[in-house]
Amino acid sequence: MIQIMENLQSFIPLTHAALRSSLKEYARPNDKIAYLMEKGTIQAITKGKYITKEAIQNNLFLMHQSANILYGPSYISRYSALSFYGLLAETTTIIESMTLKRSKIHQNNFGTFQYYSQPLSSVFATGIESKNIGKNGSILLASPIKAICDIIWTTPNLLLTSVADLIYFLEEDIRLEIEPLANADMQTLAHCLQFGKKKKELELLQKLILSLK
Repeated sequence: MIQIMENLQSFIPLTHAALRSSLKEYARPNDKIAYLMEKGTIQAITKGKYITKEAIQNNLFLMHQSANILYGPSYISRYSALSFYGLLAETTTIIESMTLKRSKIHQNNFGTFQYYSQPLSSVFATGIESKNIGKNGSILLASPIKAICDIIWTTPNLLLTSVADLIYFLEEDIRLEIEPLANADMQTLAHCLQFGKKKKELELLQKLILSLK
């Protein structure tokens, strides 16, 4: 049994079917799965998907990877993506994501996951990057510029009438270092500007980035 769990520890998530297959030597594998959960050897990320205790201890990006799994299609974005890239002055504890489904907050033993609805499929897949996180696989998250666009789109009552307003919003409200935006992906921003909403705000973002180059 120990060897079985060691062989499975790197798999995230470990599906119910895969777990049952690994326990086929047992007459009642579902009872064994319940026992492993009670013992803490495995934990449920969501219904039918598990993770081993060893993987929990060894995966620094468990919450990020869990976010991709819990509710999809989705990708990590907003403050969580900016924090991942080291662009925020403060760290974040909630993992924020964008989804084509309705907005939702999910909580489990690993933390809090907030999903914001982005119903425009024309911009949903733009600016998503796959980041390798070592032996535990990869995660899907927004590029820095896409994360900022997502923040602008999902912030209610946001009123930006000048580049100065935008700079204040980025530096004081988001707590973002704006100098690295000089290297932002302008193609992603152009696509979001063309097919997304809040065009005036995105035009200000475009002007700001061009002034930094």
